[in-house]
Amino acid sequence: MGIHHGHVLRILRDEGPQSRAELARRSKLSATTLTHVTAHLLKDGSVMESETGGLGSVGRPAQAIRLVPDAHAIAGVHIGAGAVQVTVTDLKASSKGTRFFDFDVRGADPAIIVKRASAAVTELAQEAQIETRRLLGVGISVPGPVDMARRKSLFSINVGWRDVPFAELMEQSLSMPAIVEHNVTAMALAESRYGIGRDVSALLYVYLRTGLGAGLVVDGLSFRPGGHGAVELGHIQISQNGAVCACGNTGCLETFLREDALMQAAGLTGPAPAHLLAHVEKNAAAWDVVVRHLTTALASAVNLLTPDLIVFGGHLGEAPESLFERLRIDLPPRVMPHMRDILEIQRSDFGPLAGAIGGAAVALDHFFYSGALH
Repeated sequence: MGIHHGHVLRILRDEGPQSRAELARRSKLSATTLTHVTAHLLKDGSVMESETGGLGSVGRPAQAIRLVPDAHAIAGVHIGAGAVQVTVTDLKASSKGTRFFDFDVRGADPAIIVKRASAAVTELAQEAQIETRRLLGVGISVPGPVDMARRKSLFSINVGWRDVPFAELMEQSLSMPAIVEHNVTAMALAESRYGIGRDVSALLYVYLRTGLGAGLVVDGLSFRPGGHGAVELGHIQISQNGAVCACGNTGCLETFLREDALMQAAGLTGPAPAHLLAHVEKNAAAWDVVVRHLTTALASAVNLLTPDLIVFGGHLGEAPESLFERLRIDLPPRVMPHMRDILEIQRSDFGPLAGAIGGAAVALDHFFYSGALH
C-alpha cells in the first residue's frame, strides 16, 4: 500500500491539513483503504490528528490529519565544481543546519569528498538532535548528466569526472540509502515543491556558477531528457566564431556566461566575489554582451520548453535588478505571443543553499513522498 501512503502524504504536504472526508475526496481512495493508510501513518508518527476549529458529528470538534514535518529528516548534498554544500532538513525541506567546504578540482578524489560530506551529515544530525533512525536517506546533486537509475554521475565537464558512483560511495560511508540527480534539475524540483514555483505548471531553473546549467519541472515532474536530467542551456551556440567551449564546441553561451569569463570582464582576480554580475555591470560593453546573449538563449529555451516561470540561481540569483528589468523588456518580443503575458522571471527562494536543498528535495520525493518508507 506504499503508493497510497505516498499519495496521502503528498496531499498533506501540498494542501495542508485535511479532514478524512477531504482526504478521501482528494485521494479518491475508499473509506476502508484511507482508514488503513491514516492509521499506519498515525502510528508511524508521520501525521497527527488535530482539531480544525469546526464541528464534526454530534457537535464534536472536527478532526484533521496534518503532516508532522519533524517526524523524519533527510540529507541533501550538492557537489559542485570545487565546492560542497551539505544540509539536513525536515519533511518540508526546511534546513536544520548547513556545512560548506571547498576542494581543488585538479585531481580531486570523489571518494574523499563523499567522506567529508558524509561526516558533515552526521555532525549536522547530531547538532539537530536527529536520531539515526529518523534520517531517511541522502540526495546528492551533481553537475552534468546522471545515469537513468540515478546512482552515478556520468560526466562533469567542469570537474572532469566520468561514471562516478556517488550513491554507492555515500551508502558505504553513511549506511543509508542515497540517490543522485543533476544539480540544476534538483534545484528546479526544490523550487517547484517548496519554493517560489509551488503553483506553477512549468518551471525553468537557470543556475550560473562555474558554468551555466538549467533544470525543468513540468506538472510536478522533473524533465529528464534521455533519462539523464540535464538541460544544457549553457551549450546553446550563440556565436559560430566564438571561443572554444569546454564541451568542444565554439561560441556556446557558457563561453560568455561562466565564472572565469565574467571575472575577466569585471577585471577581477582571485575567488569570485558575491554579486559578481554587479561588478560586470560596471563594464558597459561587457554587460551588454552578457545581457544580449542571455536573452537570446532564454528566448530559445522559452520557445522550446514554454515555462511559466524562470527562476535564477547562483550568480544570476544575486544579479542586479537592472538585469531583470532588461529581460522583462527584451525577452517578451522574442518569444511566442501566447507566452508574453504568462512568463515571469524571479530569483531563487533558496539562495546559496539551492543545491543542497535540491538534493534534499530529490531524496524526499524518492524515499518518503513515494510511499517507499511505508
